[in-house]
Amino acid sequence: MLSCPVRVVPDVVSCILGEAAGKTVLNVGAAGGVEGYLPAHRENWLHHRLGKVAKELVGIDIDRNGIGWAAQHGVTIVEANCESMNLGRQFDVIVMSDVIEHVNAPGLALQTLMSHLRASGRLLITTPNPTHYATIVRAILGRPQNVYYDHVGCFLPEHIQAMCNRFGYNLAAVYFFGHIDRRTLSMHFKSYVSLLIGRQMKRLNGWYLAIVEPSKR
Repeated sequence: MLSCPVRVVPDVVSCILGEAAGKTVLNVGAAGGVEGYLPAHRENWLHHRLGKVAKELVGIDIDRNGIGWAAQHGVTIVEANCESMNLGRQFDVIVMSDVIEHVNAPGLALQTLMSHLRASGRLLITTPNPTHYATIVRAILGRPQNVYYDHVGCFLPEHIQAMCNRFGYNLAAVYFFGHIDRRTLSMHFKSYVSLLIGRQMKRLNGWYLAIVEPSKR
């Protein structure tokens, strides 16, 4: 059972940028999808947008190709694994956007990241929501689920709560959200329908943001 506020937000990126403004920020998985952002779509890249508002920004990833591509376009990303790294410092805010579903050991990753977070800091985790309405519809119709090949886990907010309880952290808030996919007219329409459904029933949204603090304050 969740012990924190739960609501729907219209723009999760604004929430993340608001948390990061004027702070020292670690962005986990910073090279994800970088080839699609650099050089032509830099303004849409979360790492770039974080850099515009943060006091200091450090990006990490394990994808050497992505790190190399970023370097070719003037962006430094550190090669580090969030399950085992020791950067020798702490941050005000750590952003883990659509990463936790990829890692081998999510509990270990959570502990490692929290060790890099200041006592007053916040870890921001976004991940796909397993109870997205499209997932439920596919199950009802007996259709195969769309699972990205590199996703090795899925997490309800209650799973994040359970890990926080296990390790002594505080789940401060859960914000459900969706995106508008403009790649095709069909995708645009489907994602708009998804947003409308999610506004009425928050548990049917496509993603959520979990805000984790080192301990209850």
